[in-house]
Amino acid sequence: MTTAVEFIHRGMKQLHEALDKTLAELTPEQLHTVPAGHAKANTIAWIVWHLARTEDNVVRFVLQNRRPTVWQEGGYAEKLGLPPVAQGTGMPTAEAQALRLTDVALFCGYTQKVWASTDEFLANTPAEQLEATVTVKPFGALPAVQALGQICLTHAMAHAGEIDLSRTLLGLATVRGV
Repeated sequence: MTTAVEFIHRGMKQLHEALDKTLAELTPEQLHTVPAGHAKANTIAWIVWHLARTEDNVVRFVLQNRRPTVWQEGGYAEKLGLPPVAQGTGMPTAEAQALRLTDVALFCGYTQKVWASTDEFLANTPAEQLEATVTVKPFGALPAVQALGQICLTHAMAHAGEIDLSRTLLGLATVRGV
């Protein structure tokens, strides 16, 4: 029988593959296009940035006792000219739409380090450690495994669907080909 941690780990790997494929296939213009020009739609660039930053914060900072994030360790905010702490939660739509990944290759290097950090954490953390209660703003107190499943996987998969819709509106195939 598959454990919750194994399920989350497998799902995270699938998510990372889909995000990697999107970053590799799309031009900077496509990444930053507002889908259908809609005033409230997120760009693919913003979504991927939001997902990577959120995962980095939850896995490193929250679940590993305030361990510095990959974002902090690598000085990515300065290198990419992006917010040093924000991860997009609650960001006004106009600000989100204005976010630019000016160096997609450097950003991809960041995401690869986040994915590797998450993979290492999930592969090496005993299941009982993930039963501990953690606090994740704005969700409050919840078991660590729920933070992983609800925020890093389920929330992210919902955004992956948003990416696929955006790809469709750009005239591109979806990542999963459905």
